[in-house]
Amino acid sequence: MEIGDNNSASILEFLASEALRKRDYESAARYFRHLAVHFGIINNKSNKRRFSIKAGECYMQAAEGFGKSTKAIMLYFRATEAFKEGGDLEMARFCGLKMWEQYLALRENVSRLNSEDIHAFKVAGDHFVSNGNPEKAALIYQDAAERALKNGKLLLAGGLFKDAGNCNQKLGNHEDASSLYIKAADAFFQCQEYFEAAWSYCEAGFLLIRLGRFEEALELTKRAEESCYKGRIEIFLKDLIRICKLLSQGHLEDAVENWRRIKAKLSKEYIQLIESSFQSIKSSRKC
Repeated sequence: MEIGDNNSASILEFLASEALRKRDYESAARYFRHLAVHFGIINNKSNKRRFSIKAGECYMQAAEGFGKSTKAIMLYFRATEAFKEGGDLEMARFCGLKMWEQYLALRENVSRLNSEDIHAFKVAGDHFVSNGNPEKAALIYQDAAERALKNGKLLLAGGLFKDAGNCNQKLGNHEDASSLYIKAADAFFQCQEYFEAAWSYCEAGFLLIRLGRFEEALELTKRAEESCYKGRIEIFLKDLIRICKLLSQGHLEDAVENWRRIKAKLSKEYIQLIESSFQSIKSSRKC
């Protein structure tokens, strides 16, 4: 619907009121959301905030009507985003807590989820990551990954295991992170996503080196090399695998030489991961 003028805004307000009268809270929320966008475009900040909050309230009421379900999780998520846009951070936090409660109830009582349900879990995980709670996100991502794996959704499972691994790495849980990266890599390998498989095996390898588990890291470099071979991957990822292999074999000087050539190509996050692996080798030599 075109909402570029005041007449359109009036129509949307009428439609929202009618939806509320019929207790169709989800439709009402959608109309209020359109109004918030409309007033945001014309730089009417007070009305943007007002209708964002109304949308949040309606999404929340709609969620309450769905009981314990992934549909409710999605509606609480939309409510959270709407309240944030309206500046009501207290209600946004409240809806975030309701998302967590919904997840816990479903984890305990629902044994099997379809792809749409698993997507709702991922949305919840993404919410907690963006709000600075990687611990909750890690639990949700891993649960969703295991369920996706049971459903034979290998690519989805791989991505979720990777997300869970990233959260654990942020938390400093390097052993759990390495295990999750391996699960991600195995899933990616099975569905022939060889680049993602090689990358995940390599990340797990560097974490295992950091933990002093050099033989396991060496085994992972072999799996990473196989992934590169099957995927015909010739870019710098092969250089990273070579560095991981050299470190796992204790060849520090050769690894340093290779590292100097490619360091500038990587983000700060990966530089820190790899250089911590170098430090582990140096420490092991002192023992």
